Amino acid sequence: MRFSSADVVCRVACHLGQVHTADEAMRAWLPLVSELQPVSATFEAAHPDGLRQGYLADLLVVSPLPEDAVTGGGSTRSRLLAAVDALAARLGLDLADFEADEDGTGGTWNAKDETEASPYGAYLVLALTGADPLNPEGEEKTYEDTGEDLP
Repeated sequence: MRFSSADVVCRVACHLGQVHTADEAMRAWLPLVSELQPVSATFEAAHPDGLRQGYLADLLVVSPLPEDAVTGGGSTRSRLLAAVDALAARLGLDLADFEADEDGTGGTWNAKDETEASPYGAYLVLALTGADPLNPEGEEKTYEDTGEDLP
């Protein structure tokens, strides 16, 4: 997926550990998904042998840089913060905990423990200007190995 250099692309990882059915998880996340209108969303049950219980969601949210950011107003870091501020507020996160990278084009918010997660269970937000934070080259990944050697 390709994005404009005027887009801030955010990956939002959510975890609801206290829900027992997919229906409960979807009802809990529906208001957030309806408002954020992610370009991509995946929902799944946590693996029974994994560290988490309940349900997980990964949302790919794209928002434009504020208009003055596109025309060059403010520092690169301040433009990024302005763009993720509304997302942080909607998720119930403290923007002060967002850590921008050195050049100010990306950053992360990472909950230290479950009590810091947002009401929607957001525990990780990755942001990058103009590209998917998990795939900054924007190309499809292909894996030729079968994975048979994995435990």
